[in-house]
Amino acid sequence: MQSLQLQNDTLIDIATFLVRRWSGKENVTIEFSKIKQNETRLKEKRVLLIPNEHYYGDHFQKYRQFRVSVWYEAMRLKHCQKILSNDHAYGFILNAIETRRIELLGIKVWKGMTEELIFNYTNMWLSRVNLGSIFGKARTVEAFYQYFLFEDIKGQMQPNQFNKVTKAVEFAKRVLNEAIEKRRDTTWIESKIPEILKILDLDALISIPLSVPLKGPGLAITPNDFAKAMKQVTKSRKDDFSKFDSKNVLEGKTVLDEFKIIKTENMKNAKKSLDTKSVGIQIPDQSNVDETKIYDQDLINNLKTKFKEWKTGWKEYHFFVGDEFDNEAYLEGYD
Repeated sequence: MQSLQLQNDTLIDIATFLVRRWSGKENVTIEFSKIKQNETRLKEKRVLLIPNEHYYGDHFQKYRQFRVSVWYEAMRLKHCQKILSNDHAYGFILNAIETRRIELLGIKVWKGMTEELIFNYTNMWLSRVNLGSIFGKARTVEAFYQYFLFEDIKGQMQPNQFNKVTKAVEFAKRVLNEAIEKRRDTTWIESKIPEILKILDLDALISIPLSVPLKGPGLAITPNDFAKAMKQVTKSRKDDFSKFDSKNVLEGKTVLDEFKIIKTENMKNAKKSLDTKSVGIQIPDQSNVDETKIYDQDLINNLKTKFKEWKTGWKEYHFFVGDEFDNEAYLEGYD
């Protein structure tokens, strides 16, 4: 199972089905892009996904991350009125609160996603950057993001700055709770963003460096690292998620059967695509045929003679590298 790499066409088909089913919207298109983070374009009903190979782990772990990311984009399609760019503080903070809102709304319907969301949050926590590597006002925005989602931060901050972060997070949580309880939408939450920026003492247009998850073979996460991170996630989000099985979060039993079926179908498609009939090659039923009967030896000899006569007009050059031209081998068709 670990050696399987799903074809992009297969993943697109799966993502298209799931997004339309989860969002309740037809005619949504899915495609892979070279973007650094997933993106949903509401007006176009279009979802752009990062390449699957950018996720860390084996193929099953990558599939789990891919699948939960598709769920989030489906929830954005269903519940968001607008999605702003993460390039500036204003949009970054709005999108952070909206992520929590659509997640809480979605999990009420799709309760089976709980363990996969915890798995995803654990990966998110492991991949967040240390605040010490971020400079200027952007550090405050990242601290808000981490504390809002995980009730913790990676690294240290000045006490006065951290105090601003905690106050802003408390306000943002009140906004979130009211949005859920009174069914407020994106526009209402957006009206509260200036107050959060004021608490953080930030300008709305401060540029935010893209913080992408650490992915690919360079990221080494041990089972012990993952277990510690999961404990942190479940502690901070215990009120949001229902009961779950920690072992299932680690092993992904909820998705495993689905992955096995996809694996089987993927292997069938791979074999089918290489089938000789599909590319127009016909193989005789009998393989013990005397092939010399289909050769015209006189024709072959005459061609060789004519080639030698034609070759007499060639000039011969000698170089430091390369093989000597062998006309007999060339005519026989050998490499």
